[in-house]
Amino acid sequence: MIQRPENIYDNYHAHVYFGPATVAQARTLCEQAGRLFDLTVGRVHEREVGPHPHWSCQLAFDSTQFDRVIPWLEKERHGLNVFVHGVTGDDLADHTTHASWLGQPAALKLEMFRR
Repeated sequence: MIQRPENIYDNYHAHVYFGPATVAQARTLCEQAGRLFDLTVGRVHEREVGPHPHWSCQLAFDSTQFDRVIPWLEKERHGLNVFVHGVTGDDLADHTTHASWLGQPAALKLEMFRR
């Protein structure tokens, strides 16, 4: 069963995943989210970065924004997969235990977090 996002942490990242055919769609989605919710929009990475197995763009927001941002992303993602996780300072837990999805999950490259 796919873990759905829950508002239980103080801060969050949502990583919008895309590929060559959907880069414009993802860029538009992230830019709109930044404008509508005054959240932090990271760079649009047209390559795999960190533990992410797809091209991605990070959205950073807090628990006060969560209940508006997540339903909007679910409605507006139009087939893009979004990896959502709490930001607690424990990178491994944030990308596993504190992780959830809008769309289909992907296997992350977690070796970089192993102690």
